[in-house]
Amino acid sequence: MLPDILISEKQAFLTHCQHTKGLSQHSVDAYEQDIAGYLKFAQLNDYGDELNGRVVLDYLNHLKRERNYRHATIRRRLVTLRAFSTWLRKAGHIEEDPFAGLEIDLRPPKRLPRPVEWVDVRTMLKETDGERSKASSSIPALSSELHTISKTTALAIKLMVATGVRVGELTQIKLSNISNDGFRIRIHGKGSKERNVYIGNSKLRVELQYIKWQASQAAHHGDYLLLNSARRRLTEQALRRRLRLLAQACNLDTRVTPHRFRHSAATFLIEEGVDIRFVQRLLGHSSIATTEIYTRVSDTALMQAMNTADTLGKILAEFT
Repeated sequence: MLPDILISEKQAFLTHCQHTKGLSQHSVDAYEQDIAGYLKFAQLNDYGDELNGRVVLDYLNHLKRERNYRHATIRRRLVTLRAFSTWLRKAGHIEEDPFAGLEIDLRPPKRLPRPVEWVDVRTMLKETDGERSKASSSIPALSSELHTISKTTALAIKLMVATGVRVGELTQIKLSNISNDGFRIRIHGKGSKERNVYIGNSKLRVELQYIKWQASQAAHHGDYLLLNSARRRLTEQALRRRLRLLAQACNLDTRVTPHRFRHSAATFLIEEGVDIRFVQRLLGHSSIATTEIYTRVSDTALMQAMNTADTLGKILAEFT
């Protein structure tokens, strides 16, 4: 059995994260899941309240060998455990830092972000608008479920591509956060940080203006921009499901997620020559190092530039 002190300290730690550190409910839920996973491991192995370097290494081996978790999941679990152990040490329940002296590489393998390509974004938006051309006649009809929600789904896609907002930020946008001209949206980001994003597309601005006007003429539950079929706030999970259904309806081979649209927004802007510091502000990155990864994924722009330059062709042209 686990000591009651660990269970009570777990709740105290989560309360501290939410109310003192200002973490989002999504982050707090992830912390709770991670700590619960460790406490279950400790209980099954009779560690009780023992938490030292040996326990950490055993837990790491458990995550790798028995649970077969991906690197990112293992890293998150250990980062959470480290934060929790720091809390326990400050509360006087453990004497030493269990991570002290351990050489554990928690850095994730470097992977380039995978944006949703231009052609796939266009295909999905055409499908939601019902603009099926002869070239896309092989696309199956939308399911009745997706057909009734396609307008809101299309708006979500356009906002993600235009602004790069996170899915949690997107579903929390209220009409009161949008300026009357539809140009500026106030975003409540991670760690209770606020920022403004701007809509460069005139048609999308007009659409946002119309939605605000339409809502002023009727009851609008909770002032949220994105609503489900019951006229309530569209949740993150519901939006993920909609995108998955839409991608299937469009016969897309790639897995479409909200975060990939965030990558798309950053990649498209970099390829269009937008200053990386502006992209950093738009995405809400605290460090420009996080944004710099997008300067390495602009292969499309590189291919176009090389094709346009074609220095060898210009040299050889002298011999023709």
